Amino acid sequence: MDIVKRMRGMAAAVSAALALGAAARAAEIELEWTYADGRVERETRALPEQDGSAVFRLGRDELAVRGARAVAITPDFARARKGDEGFWVFSSGECGGFTHDNGKAECRRWQLMSVYGMKTPERTFVAIVRKLKYYFTTRVTAENGEYRMSCVLADELCRSPYEDFEIEFRRLEGKDASMGGMARAYREYQLRRGACAPLKERAATNETLRAAILAPEVRIRQAWKPVPPPILEQTPESEPPVSPYVTFDRVTEIARAMKAAGIERAELCLVGWNIGGHDGRWPQAFPAEPTLGGDAKLRECVRDVLDLGYLIVPHGNYLDAYRIADSWDEEWLARKPDGGTVTSGDWGGGRSAHICARRAYERFASRDLWRMGAYGFKGLGYFDVVSIVPADECHDRRHPLTRKETAEWWGRSAALSRRVFGGFASEGAFDHFVGELDSALYVSFKDPANCKGLVERIAPFPQLVYHGIFATNPFTRTVNFTAQEKYWQLKLIEFGGRPTFYFYSKFKHDGKNWMGDCDLSCATDEELARSVATMREGADIYKRLAPLQFEFMEEHDSPAEGVWRTTYSDGTRIYVNYGDGDAEVDGLVIPAKGWTAK
Repeated sequence: MDIVKRMRGMAAAVSAALALGAAARAAEIELEWTYADGRVERETRALPEQDGSAVFRLGRDELAVRGARAVAITPDFARARKGDEGFWVFSSGECGGFTHDNGKAECRRWQLMSVYGMKTPERTFVAIVRKLKYYFTTRVTAENGEYRMSCVLADELCRSPYEDFEIEFRRLEGKDASMGGMARAYREYQLRRGACAPLKERAATNETLRAAILAPEVRIRQAWKPVPPPILEQTPESEPPVSPYVTFDRVTEIARAMKAAGIERAELCLVGWNIGGHDGRWPQAFPAEPTLGGDAKLRECVRDVLDLGYLIVPHGNYLDAYRIADSWDEEWLARKPDGGTVTSGDWGGGRSAHICARRAYERFASRDLWRMGAYGFKGLGYFDVVSIVPADECHDRRHPLTRKETAEWWGRSAALSRRVFGGFASEGAFDHFVGELDSALYVSFKDPANCKGLVERIAPFPQLVYHGIFATNPFTRTVNFTAQEKYWQLKLIEFGGRPTFYFYSKFKHDGKNWMGDCDLSCATDEELARSVATMREGADIYKRLAPLQFEFMEEHDSPAEGVWRTTYSDGTRIYVNYGDGDAEVDGLVIPAKGWTAK
């Protein structure tokens, strides 16, 4: 027995020594430079650590002089082997374990936040890109069972960086060695540097914000032209007819039906109230679309909705521009390096082009938001697209902007929405808006039930960071969540979502409905009654969960097969069970395909 004890003691001492050695050894970082001619150069540099943090920098001059097409930056501790315990996570929430022999996953388009993380047997770390963060790529590769996770600077970030590059690798230990710990580290970094403030703190002095966050959002698409458009370059003479689906009088009837059904709180958002309907003539907004009732009926509608105790806001768009706008001027368009314009698809108004963020504020938002405010709108003014796309550069010599400067100019428009209406909402959760964003229509277009390759699931990583700072609806398919199949209802609850209901979410004539096929409508009183019943069901669920919007999301884990547990800063735990049978966790029984709170 003594021999066994001594052997165990020796083994423990060896393990402790190995752990100490791993912690004490000097870290290194590998740079892999890739050039346009196909050459690849690799070098290793020291990565000194102090108090569990290592900061690596690359000067903009060095990057520019190198002339590389891309550089991949990989610390030696961002490695694992197939079969290791742990995981990696992108800022989009896409994540995976170490279960594959070969493969690659990249986060480029959906680099929502300047952070990523990895947990391996050696260490758990979070990486925070502090400079040159608009927009790096995060990459995970597996080659013959060997994993590595890298931060990649590509294209203009390498050839013509707008500032020095700086990344911090922070070691996480104990209870912080988790995805929740990674999120807390980034959240604290953002709060400490004043990039944002908690909802609880802001709502204490802004009753409109508080009321909006406690309310489901009800979006009503009122009028639109055919999408895809039959005419790409429209004029007033060639413009396709606007189809009015929900007049301003009908909006009032919807609100009254909601009130009669016992829906206590709601924020209505009028989509397509403007001239030409939804995406009809932006940046031209005025007058209100005549086929809906025009300016006089809009003012009456807004007044009636507010009198019912609901909030009501406009849907606007100062990113997309259409040639049919009465203010059309190519001078204010964003330009590519070659002088071309940045396009963003074909919508109701025809072929759209991006407006430079500076010109969008100077020429339109700074003037038009006050004119919208004069209708009486109150709530989280909604301005489309800008928070779901990366901030573009503008290369027009009359108003040049780096990506960082573009983000700052969009921030001015968002801050003005707060002053005029009481808050700001937009389509997505790119965190260059974190200081001004109050609510995001949806965070992800992904389907968490259909992950591929190295990506094994989608975690609420953005919510772990920003829940309690701004509200989110997690997925496009969680719109109209109580009309959707049970899976999507549970996803909204698991991810701490603020519900979004949408009348006529399906509006494209090609049938490409990214918010799903479960829609709300009101063409008849029977349709309206069904839609209101769906909203009432969702409003009752949200009434139980809404106070949590003012708490941080601290952890998210799976305590049992098919069960996910979300823990909030006030100690509340939400359990969601996707299984076919009841599950018992923490002394609670979570019903099959159901949820409960503790």
